[in-house]
Amino acid sequence: MIKPDHWIRAFAEAGGISPYNPERVNPASYDVTLGNHWICPTRDPEETKSDVFTLFPGEVILATTAEYIHLPRDVVCDLKLKSSLGRLWLNHSLSGWIDCNFQGQVTLELQNLGPYPRKLSAGMPVAQLVFLGMESAPDVAYGEGGKGHYQGQSGTTPAWDEGLFPRVKEQK
Repeated sequence: MIKPDHWIRAFAEAGGISPYNPERVNPASYDVTLGNHWICPTRDPEETKSDVFTLFPGEVILATTAEYIHLPRDVVCDLKLKSSLGRLWLNHSLSGWIDCNFQGQVTLELQNLGPYPRKLSAGMPVAQLVFLGMESAPDVAYGEGGKGHYQGQSGTTPAWDEGLFPRVKEQK
């Protein structure tokens, strides 16, 4: 079941979302904003901290939410890009699922699919968190029993193991 606005407010006020802004609560979601930490594989240096980042057409970047979340053991979360940004050809690629008991800032995979460079700014609303209640808490939640490579992450976090999808070195 999707959690409604009154559940989101109570959850956030109890420390589930920090910083928390009550104006970002929607009927069935919470708007999260961009942080100021960026990782772009086509730039030198790849990693930077800045309040503004220009994302060029075709470029991809890892970014982070400004908000730190602490999910309960019986609630999962689905991250959805703000539709207005999608209509400007910004894409959030692939990883939007957040397991129960996750604690940390959420890393975003953003891509500019449009024809124009676009400015990303720390503090701008970028996505919505949709909270879903589980039938019951799992035997082993994220961050327990050795599960949860990203538990407690702060800032933009690259893949824990690049060997999962290895780079191919140029062949001559």
